[in-house]
Amino acid sequence: MKKIILSFILLATLSLFAFITIEKNNMVKEKHRFAEVLKHAKAYTIEVAEAMPADKYTFKTTDSVKTFGEQMAHIGMSTEMMVNLFIKGEKMEINPEEGAAMEKKLGASKEECIKLLNHSFDNAIETLNGMSDDDLKTTFEFFFMPEKPKFSKSEGYQFIRDHITHHRGQAIVYLRMQDQKAPMYRAF
Repeated sequence: MKKIILSFILLATLSLFAFITIEKNNMVKEKHRFAEVLKHAKAYTIEVAEAMPADKYTFKTTDSVKTFGEQMAHIGMSTEMMVNLFIKGEKMEINPEEGAAMEKKLGASKEECIKLLNHSFDNAIETLNGMSDDDLKTTFEFFFMPEKPKFSKSEGYQFIRDHITHHRGQAIVYLRMQDQKAPMYRAF
């Protein structure tokens, strides 16, 4: 009977060790996969930014929306802000009026937008690559939402990706309205 119990304990211990190892490997694979997704998103977003002629960066579809350049600046600035605030946990003062003014200023320059996009994506990728599994599991609060939900930092990266995709999609409409060829869609 002791041999059966000891065998069961040994089997349970080995099973638990195997589960932990598989779970850890899955997190490493997920992190690596998401870093690749961000690299592809960076390349695609830069391609969209480059497709619009510099003199069309101030084009907007209607008076109530951002210009093409402001969309590009918004992607860069908000990606940087979300990584620094939610992922790195840095304290930041957020002033929407100053942010809008900065988007307007940066958005008037194709060169500045592309420089900002490169920097913000590189920061996001470098930060992700430097994170441990435990880091990715830690949570942060979406303080600007009324219910203040908590999300893991891994989910924060998914939110960042969704936000980038949203604004890049809008920018593609701007390209088409200016008779510019939009880059081919890339599946990540």
